[in-house]
Amino acid sequence: MASETIHLKTHHIGNNTYAIFAKEERGGVWMLQFIWGKKDFRIYLGRLGDGQNAQHKGPLLHSERDGELTVTRLQYLNAFEWYDYVKVAGHGLANEEVLWRKGNQRRYVELPRNFFDHAVALACREFGLERRPAAQKAS
Repeated sequence: MASETIHLKTHHIGNNTYAIFAKEERGGVWMLQFIWGKKDFRIYLGRLGDGQNAQHKGPLLHSERDGELTVTRLQYLNAFEWYDYVKVAGHGLANEEVLWRKGNQRRYVELPRNFFDHAVALACREFGLERRPAAQKAS
């Protein structure tokens, strides 16, 4: 049986390479699944005007077509289960320890420093979005 090579689109941020695995826009939700090292992640974006996204904590993203967006979820795949991003639990010189949660289960994962910002930058590149400071409104 011949083996096939799968070519994935890659982005370089800092000294890290991220491979895009899947991307979709459906019903006002944008999802980007990407790989760093041997770890899988996905980031979800939603419209800022939606009631569930009104109390966002992430950066504002702008799309000419869709208006203001925000990060609604960042997830990490471990043993076929998705864990939700909670917070950065510790910093090192080049890495940070990130806390992920699924129900009562917690996982700490060592990732590149500013990983959340890298995930947002990947989403901006893939969906053609502009990142804005939280206080800046669209004109």
